[in-house]
Amino acid sequence: MKRVTISTGRRRGGRIGRPPKPPQELPRVRRTDLPVVKLPGQSRRGGGKTRLTNHRAAVVLHAIGCGCYRETAAQLAGVTPETLTHWMKWDGEPYATFQRLVRKAEADLEARMVTALTSQANVRPELALAILERKFPQRWAKVTVVAMPPPSGINDLGKMLAHIRERQHVDRAVRGELPPASTIIDATVIPSGRLQDPRGPRPVRPPDNEVGESAGSADPTSRTAESVTPGESPRSVGPGTVTRLGSPRPPV
Repeated sequence: MKRVTISTGRRRGGRIGRPPKPPQELPRVRRTDLPVVKLPGQSRRGGGKTRLTNHRAAVVLHAIGCGCYRETAAQLAGVTPETLTHWMKWDGEPYATFQRLVRKAEADLEARMVTALTSQANVRPELALAILERKFPQRWAKVTVVAMPPPSGINDLGKMLAHIRERQHVDRAVRGELPPASTIIDATVIPSGRLQDPRGPRPVRPPDNEVGESAGSADPTSRTAESVTPGESPRSVGPGTVTRLGSPRPPV
C-alpha cells in the first residue's frame, strides 16, 4: 500500500513548519481626520535626528482621542511602544510639547466619556452609582468586611462561636441595632449521651438453656432415660430440643 504524505507548511531548514501568520492589519487613518500639529524644532542635546514628526504626533493624538491605549497609538504611528515611552520621558523640544498634547488628548477623552455617562444617569441609575463609587470612594465605595481570626487561646469550637456572638452583640449595641432572630449560634446544644430509640425497647429473650428446661418440663410427651420401657433402645430416646421461637422439636 502506497503511503501518502500531506504537507501543511513550507520547509524551513529541511523541516516542515507552520505557515507564517499574516501581518496584523491596523485600521487606516485618513489625513482628513488627523488634527493639525506643529511641533517646535529639536533642541535635545546629545541626540541624533528625532523620529517624532508632525505626522506621527498627529496619528498618536488622534488614536488616543478615539480611546486607544498608548501602545496601540504607537503601532498606528509606525513606532514601537518603547519609543513612545521614551518620547514621554525625554526633556527638551519637541518632546515637551508632545507630552502636553498627549495629556490634553487623554483629558478630553475622559471628559467626553464622563459626559456620556452622566447624560444617561437619569435613565440608568446604576451609572450614577458607578460614577460616585469611583469619584468619591471614601463615601460611596462598597464596604468590604474582613473577618478577623479568633484569638489564639481559643481552640474549642463552642468557645469560638460564643466569642463571635459576643462580638456581634457588642457591634450591634454600638450601632444601635436590634438583636437579630436566633441563629445556629444561639441554638441550644443537644445534651451529651446516647439518644433514645423512637421504636422503643426491644423484648428481652431468655437464654436457650432456660427455654429448653421450661419447654421440657411442660411437654408431657417428653421422656427421659428412666421412663424407657423394656425392649426399647435407650439411644433412641432423649429429651426433646426447643427451637429459638419456643416451640418443642420432636426427637430424632
